Amino acid sequence: MFGWLSLFGLVLWNQGLVEGIRLLELRVPAHAPEGGAALLGCQYDLEGDQLYSVKWYKNQREFYRYVPNNRVPTSHFPTPGITVDITRSSSTVVALTHLTQASAGRYRCEVSGEAPMFATVYEEKDITIHYLPKTGPRISGLMNEYDIGDRVMLNCTSSGSRPEAHLKWLINDRPVVRDHVRGPWYRVSRERMSTTETILELRFTIMPKHFKKGVLSIKCQAVIAPLYQDDVVHQILWNDNYYSTIASPVEIFEENQLLPSPALNEMKSLGFPPLPTSEEITDNASQSQAHLPCIVLIALMLRFIL
Repeated sequence: MFGWLSLFGLVLWNQGLVEGIRLLELRVPAHAPEGGAALLGCQYDLEGDQLYSVKWYKNQREFYRYVPNNRVPTSHFPTPGITVDITRSSSTVVALTHLTQASAGRYRCEVSGEAPMFATVYEEKDITIHYLPKTGPRISGLMNEYDIGDRVMLNCTSSGSRPEAHLKWLINDRPVVRDHVRGPWYRVSRERMSTTETILELRFTIMPKHFKKGVLSIKCQAVIAPLYQDDVVHQILWNDNYYSTIASPVEIFEENQLLPSPALNEMKSLGFPPLPTSEEITDNASQSQAHLPCIVLIALMLRFIL
């Protein structure tokens, strides 16, 4: 009897009444976060056939099965790294939760038609599991105050992750030139030995051109594509009296290397008040000397009275 059914199936197949099952799309995320969830999708076209089963495998080990003619159509089997949310799973979708490092591997969806042919098609894709940082990147080496000409030396450190995070420095949202960056360096995280921390150093000298509307923005960005991106920002505000902390006006004129002409021109273009001229400094000094005898006389009178 079974032989006649098989022969009948072959006749139908040859006449094109049963064209064969086709897999339309296999949706398996290439990357997923540890501790997170993943939704696996398997879309197919029966092409006139009847569905016998849909099976899912991880590394050639079956962990989920859907058989529409069974009393309970869905069933799942213990597999390391696999936790199936059966309430959200069906003939075309399997929901995985509580992903671990053991969840990484090759996943296969296999669709089979009914007897007598039991035509079967399948497709496979890989999942990589990432351990994402628990906190954002952090900047160390910051000073309380900065002036023009100060040397900035900072480290940016990412939290432990797998794989390691890619770090990038930005000044005013523009990537820093390579000459101002050292690293990256890597070290095992104390929080979790299987993860890695990344360290990237930034070194540059503060100049007036670094300030945009009176603010210098320094940002460190951490990326683990395509699942994670975070950053930390520190802002340095322009000090209107910064030149008084560098040198007195006389020193500025006598030691023109402290503030060369281009720097003075840039200060003027940014709207800062002009520095006093040498004549103004000399006049102020002369006026102070002219009042000196009066000041001495008043001091002597006060001493005699008291």
